[in-house]
Amino acid sequence: MTTPIKKIVFIEPKSPCFHVFSKWGLPRLGTIILGTILRNQGYEVKIFIEDIKGINFEDVFDADAVGISTITSTAPRAYEIASIVRKEGIPVFMGGAHVTFMDEEALEHCDFVLRGEAEETIMPFLNAIETGRGFEKIPGLSYRAPGGRVVRNESVKHCPDLDRYPSPDFSLIHGNEERKNDRSMTPIMMSRGCPFGCNFCSVTRIFGRGYRFRSVESVIAE
Repeated sequence: MTTPIKKIVFIEPKSPCFHVFSKWGLPRLGTIILGTILRNQGYEVKIFIEDIKGINFEDVFDADAVGISTITSTAPRAYEIASIVRKEGIPVFMGGAHVTFMDEEALEHCDFVLRGEAEETIMPFLNAIETGRGFEKIPGLSYRAPGGRVVRNESVKHCPDLDRYPSPDFSLIHGNEERKNDRSMTPIMMSRGCPFGCNFCSVTRIFGRGYRFRSVESVIAE
């Protein structure tokens, strides 16, 4: 049995309290790059970032799959949204720093967790949802097997060539055209990873202990 997927909604929840992104309207790039990749593959994509504009749940409930990204400060709201959407019978997958390390916690609220970088795995993952098979072959994927056991596939390998990824299309963000105040920012990714290993930081465990750079030409073009 196949489940055709045509429309995908991504959600970046708002923190219920003050956090590092509260002062500026700064969208994180993960969901936007994934959304751009999927748009380029012919999917209908919409992105809701609660710090920019509220979520239209009628639009969300019309999706064939919903992806939710979360850092630790936004996790309570992310889990709340995931539970609401899953009750509608829509497949829910989560990603981001928090659930990369807390996948078993996240799977209480969603169906799948994409740990670490997901640009190389998002298409195989959606194909697995459509066909209902092949989940065990997707690096970085966590899910529950029949009986409730948590399955953690091998970690995803880091792509050495960041120029492979498209420039993020911010027009996919609901309400982005209204971001005209002096506190709004547009981020640009120039590198991933870090050569250091601070014990309080998740960067090296997600993006690797070493720099990967985009080319100067790619950054200037964006």
